[in-house]
Amino acid sequence: SVSSRIVYVLRSVFRGGKKKFGALFSASRSRSEAVATFLAVLELIKARRIRVEGDGENAQVHMIREGKKHEV
Repeated sequence: SVSSRIVYVLRSVFRGGKKKFGALFSASRSRSEAVATFLAVLELIKARRIRVEGDGENAQVHMIREGKKHEV
């Protein structure tokens, strides 16, 4: 489910502070799990919990720490 993938993404990014965007999908066992992971990333971006910088294979996913202000 998307909620379980939200937890997965947060834990993955929390461990390293940064993670390559594509690496979030490497553990997906099916297409539906990959879609749920993508939706989880979108939800976390919307909630301003993570941000994605860069494009293509060089994109990095970053945690946004609570209370830290950033520009939109």
